[in-house]
Amino acid sequence: MTSPPRFAVRSVAIIGAGSSGLTAARYIQAQGVYDRIVVYEQRSEVGGIWNYSPRPTDQEHIPQESPYFKPDAPLQPEAGKADAPEFPTATYDELYVNIPHPLMGFTDMKIADIHNANHPSKPLPIFPHRQTIAEYLIGYSQEVRHLIRFSTKVDNVRLLRRPRNWQRKRSDDTTSNTDDYVDSWEIHSSNTIDGTPTVETFDAVLVAQGHYDITFTPNIANIEAFKEAHPGVLTHSKRYRVPDPYHGKKVIVVGNSASGLDIATQIKTVTKELYMSVHSPVISDLFKRLTGAEEVPEIAEFLVEERGVRLTDGHVLHDIDNVIFCTGYLFSLPFLEKSKPLAEDAADKTNTLGSMLSNGRRIHRLYDDMFHIDHPTLAFLCLPMKVVPYPLTQAQAAIVSRVWANTLDLPTTEEMNEWEREAEKVRGPTFHMWQHGDDGVYINAWYEKIMHGRQSATSRAGKEPPHWDDKLVWMRAMTLFGKVKFEEGGQKATSLKELGYEYDPKWNDKPAEPAAVPVADVSVPKDAPAAAINITAQPVAVVSGA
Repeated sequence: MTSPPRFAVRSVAIIGAGSSGLTAARYIQAQGVYDRIVVYEQRSEVGGIWNYSPRPTDQEHIPQESPYFKPDAPLQPEAGKADAPEFPTATYDELYVNIPHPLMGFTDMKIADIHNANHPSKPLPIFPHRQTIAEYLIGYSQEVRHLIRFSTKVDNVRLLRRPRNWQRKRSDDTTSNTDDYVDSWEIHSSNTIDGTPTVETFDAVLVAQGHYDITFTPNIANIEAFKEAHPGVLTHSKRYRVPDPYHGKKVIVVGNSASGLDIATQIKTVTKELYMSVHSPVISDLFKRLTGAEEVPEIAEFLVEERGVRLTDGHVLHDIDNVIFCTGYLFSLPFLEKSKPLAEDAADKTNTLGSMLSNGRRIHRLYDDMFHIDHPTLAFLCLPMKVVPYPLTQAQAAIVSRVWANTLDLPTTEEMNEWEREAEKVRGPTFHMWQHGDDGVYINAWYEKIMHGRQSATSRAGKEPPHWDDKLVWMRAMTLFGKVKFEEGGQKATSLKELGYEYDPKWNDKPAEPAAVPVADVSVPKDAPAAAINITAQPVAVVSGA
């Protein structure tokens, strides 16, 4: 069996200055051992998905099922303006997050503190508006803004395999061992304003680009003929901004995850008829009442002449004005060299970067949803979905910054391979879709490992990882119910208590159950609240609009 990998990382490239990229920059900087850190951000400001553009993308892709689809071109500045190009995201005008702000925020900076500093006389809703989150991320970026290259797009990332001592002559003046290779990464980038190209090399790359860009729209029978006959009727939720275009219309919302529920709730007051086409029934009668939509089965085929659809139960809906596909996104790696599957006759069979995406439902060859097993100086942040993303990203950034600094060991390659095989058995095709509450278990388990585990003498060095106390674990369990009450009350409540939910230290005295998601090399604490690791609850979408 091989030994755990050791690293000589002194330079790190971070792709993306959204919430994950900012967290990574703060943790890697705080580790104090890295000589060069560069954060590449294609937009002119931080924030990622929260960088709101009133103009949606002007490109519509229906159907679209390929993770290798080229990202939408940016919107160019309007005539007479010198602004940078816009990269529209999936956020819409009246988007309120569906995570209470004490739980959603990074544990080292409160959302309330930034909001109160910017708007001292304005109440902060318990589920904040998108603008609050955008301002919060700008505040959170302040200590690492000097590391960010704004308006700089990563076009290509090339893996370079070099002998471990390629930069220096060996002291014994013997020929270097060419079997002992070390990875490095060549980053090709370009300025989004003037196109100036740049090429740089780094010891490690951290991908923090998010996964809400390449839309997924299923190829339902007759969909292309319908689109051609009735232009503008079919759209993806990425292009939704306001309810006005659906006034007096007969609308079908396809999908009942976060964006489907939220958009249906927003447009119900203006539509003439509203249907929600679903694979599985809405999780709660509360949400059914909230959306005001009639729930119907999946669409089996589009009917061109009737401008309608036939559902899987045989029923037909005629004279449809709009269909909004809230069907999500695919993982994509548009900048990663050779990310497409290898051809059977490919000369380089060692290139494992060519098999990472498959159908775009997950990223393969990763240990603990982060480290590329064959090239562990390539890592990813916040791939898991149905989680509270910011503190989970903190935990992952704490891990990555320590692993590359050699103060926290990865398992051997064989052990990482075994972890992926076992995780595939448990998770199935929705590999990165964690069960409700697994985020809290993961965060606290890694906190214990870093701060009190067998390597804590070295792993304590650096920025402290996050930890959820019992009140935050309770808040995680109350998130779904609280958001429903918040919407029913007109989006004004400033605390869960106002919505009828008050923390009781005895809220959950049930014994703990094992976690559903394999947590890499981390034991679940024996006293973990059962609700935090519930393996039977239906996953809850916790990033509205995503």
